[in-house]
Amino acid sequence: MAVIRPFGALRYNYDRAGAAETLCCPPYDVIPPDTQAAMERKNPYNAIRLERPLGDDRYAEAGRRLRAWLRDGVLYRDPAPAYYAYRLSFDDRGTPNAVHGFFAGVRLTDFAAGVVLPHEETLSKDKSDRFSLMEHTLCNISPVYGLYEDGTHAAEAVLAAATDTPPAVRFTDSEGVTHEMWPVTAPEAQAALTAALAPERILIADGHHRYETALAFRDARRALDPSLPPEAPSDYIMMMLVNLHHPGLVVWPTHRLVRGLPSFSAEDTLARLAGAFEITRGADPEGIEAALAARPHTVAFCAGHETALLTLRDANAPARLLPDRSPDYRALDVTLLHTMILEPLFGIDRNNMARQENLVYTRSLEEALRGARTGAFQCAFLLAPTPVSAIGRVAGAGERMPQKSTYFYPKLTTGLVIHPLSIDI
Repeated sequence: MAVIRPFGALRYNYDRAGAAETLCCPPYDVIPPDTQAAMERKNPYNAIRLERPLGDDRYAEAGRRLRAWLRDGVLYRDPAPAYYAYRLSFDDRGTPNAVHGFFAGVRLTDFAAGVVLPHEETLSKDKSDRFSLMEHTLCNISPVYGLYEDGTHAAEAVLAAATDTPPAVRFTDSEGVTHEMWPVTAPEAQAALTAALAPERILIADGHHRYETALAFRDARRALDPSLPPEAPSDYIMMMLVNLHHPGLVVWPTHRLVRGLPSFSAEDTLARLAGAFEITRGADPEGIEAALAARPHTVAFCAGHETALLTLRDANAPARLLPDRSPDYRALDVTLLHTMILEPLFGIDRNNMARQENLVYTRSLEEALRGARTGAFQCAFLLAPTPVSAIGRVAGAGERMPQKSTYFYPKLTTGLVIHPLSIDI
């Protein structure tokens, strides 16, 4: 099953580079475009200059920059391999919460092996971008978020002991999330973590593009240099690993905004849906989240000043439409939305989504409602969060949910640890 190992991370020399809160950044795919310049002004060594470089020669420049920072002492490589315990503490809609895990090198395996499992579809353009970055930096700049399922909580017991000291790094980011990190270097603790994950499979919670890109990069490296030793650094990827049973895990829904349909009418849409769905019109936007949580097989529709709840009349309908899919996949609200609304009514199928023609995604309910009400978009569809347990069952059945089905919160920070993919770094 899963093979993990400690690694000697590239880390910031804070005495030389500055404070951690000025150096770390979100992952590349959630960085608001208007904040990049501000992050770079805050600190010229901010990890955003590696994670999402700008310019015509941006990937090569990121590689040159990383090597210059190593040469100048801004970054250094840990002299001994380590696991890195990591804790995120945050406010979950008024309730204090925390997620605990650890960074590790995880041996890359093809999805067909059933050791590392995806749960969402991916887009090729993002993989091309990440491949170019890996090619020039020879590093994983940001981690994949992985989940393992261990009811004994063996790894968590090791991490609890390892984090019973002040952290090596602690800072609070602009969203109020506190990040703490502890290198785990004791041989007995490392051995216990390695053994705890050995019988497990790993579910990718976030970072599908990065994982698939790492597979392609591994194969390209071995094709280019057949003399690479077994267990080369490029055979591994950096992951932050968390127990699927951790009570702090939070998944937010990703809502759909629709645009660019050649013809659209809210009344016509509701009329066409009335046969398959019980329609509750005039729903209170302030109570949408509670209503969705209370009603199974329900999504919300918003266009102009109309907000309606759409509840499936026949719970067996998805089984008839998707006879080859697992019951868990058919029970997902996002499956209901795509299979019974977006594709048959609007022609928004898998190819359309891959081309990013008619859908825009947001995790913000307020943004979705505002976009549909103001006419910036033709309509919005709002979803309840997908339970973590359901994500695990769907992935375990070898199935993938539609793109942007889940949003694990909070996002992992980029810049605490960087994973080298070559012994020459």
